Amino acid sequence: MNAERAMRRQHAQALLDGLHSERCVGVPADLLEHARCSALGRRHLARAALRAAPAVFAPDHERWQAWSEAEDWLHWPHATLETFTRELGAIAFGPALRVAVERSEVLFLREAFGLDAWRRAQAADPWRGAAPEAVRHMGRAVMQRCERDAQALRDAVFERGKIEFLGHAGRNDARLAERLALAYASAPALPCIKECWLPAGTVAGLLVSSRASDETDVAEAQPE
Repeated sequence: MNAERAMRRQHAQALLDGLHSERCVGVPADLLEHARCSALGRRHLARAALRAAPAVFAPDHERWQAWSEAEDWLHWPHATLETFTRELGAIAFGPALRVAVERSEVLFLREAFGLDAWRRAQAADPWRGAAPEAVRHMGRAVMQRCERDAQALRDAVFERGKIEFLGHAGRNDARLAERLALAYASAPALPCIKECWLPAGTVAGLLVSSRASDETDVAEAQPE
């Protein structure tokens, strides 16, 4: 019984830590962080979260234990989640970026995407060859709507990344997508699977690469 209680407490803590502060309407950010650090505060947050998303916060504990071990992103801090989401969005816009040839547009796109994301989007080949024309056209359409508004384009790239990540999570289980959606301040309507531009295995491959990179960093940091 004690082991089961400990497991339940661990799951609840991970789920609450992944909840974006904007999802806790009416709770100031500093008070939210204080609540997460106390048993009483966590119980209050858990009750509120259970009412808001019962499928996520009253889960099958054995299933969530397996997911907790297999899905590294469940434990990511928000900064890591945001970076990965923006990378996904940039890669999805890759086909549209590659047809930009006018110098002023290329310079604008490099600034709006950020040089690293722009290079990653240019180099990535998730379709293993020519990308579908529909993806290229949809990307260009979004870029044209944003005109030369860099912030609007960055927001669109982030939103596209959310759709791709939520679609990936939803392919595994709808509850994983619901959990991921709560890690964002706002999220598109679920399910997102049919709204994805990237091939189905793209996100899974990037997650594997991310895990391998993290393991390498940890190994290199170990003293000899």
